[in-house]
Amino acid sequence: MKEQIKAYFNSLLNKTDKIRLAVIFGAAGMLLIFISELIPEKHDTAVTAEEETSFGSDETESFRLATEAQLRGLLEKIEGVGSCEVMVTVEGTTEYVYAENISRYTDSSPERCNEKCDNDVVIVGNGADKQALVRKIIRPRISGVVVVCEGGGDTKVNERVLKAVSTALNISSNRVCVESKTKQK
Repeated sequence: MKEQIKAYFNSLLNKTDKIRLAVIFGAAGMLLIFISELIPEKHDTAVTAEEETSFGSDETESFRLATEAQLRGLLEKIEGVGSCEVMVTVEGTTEYVYAENISRYTDSSPERCNEKCDNDVVIVGNGADKQALVRKIIRPRISGVVVVCEGGGDTKVNERVLKAVSTALNISSNRVCVESKTKQK
C-alpha cells in the first residue's frame, strides 16, 4: 500500500500536467483551513470567559464584598452566632440608567402623519469634566448566601441567622444556607 502511494505521487511529479497537482494541494489546504475553523480552541474560550467576568465586574465585586462585610458584622452581633464567614453570590452586573432628553416631532400633511423621536443623553459638567447624568443604578441581584458560624449547629441560632439574612437582603430563606464552623485544633 505504501509503495502504491509512493508510485502515485512519483507519477504525478513526472507528468507535465503539474496544474492538476497544484489543484489537489490547493483543495487539501482549503479543506484543512475549513476544518480548523470548525474546531474550537480551548485557549480562546478561556480568554473569552475571563473577559466576560472582568467586564463590569469591578463594581459588582465591590458590591458583593461590601454586602458580605456588612452581613458578617450584623450576624456576629446576634447572640450565639460567634465568629462567622459569609459568602454572597450575585447574578448580573451593575447597570446604569442615564437621564435622557426626549424630543418628539410631528410632521403632518393631508396625506400622512410622521412622528419622529430623538433621545439625547443628558451631559453635566464644565470643560473637560463632562459626564452623563445617572438617573438610576441597578445593583446585581443576590442569588444566594452561605453563612458558616460557630453557633450554626444550634437550631435556634440557625433560625435567627436565616431570618436575619433573608430580612436584611430581601431574599427567601431557601436561598440561605447556614452551617456550623469546624473547630480548629
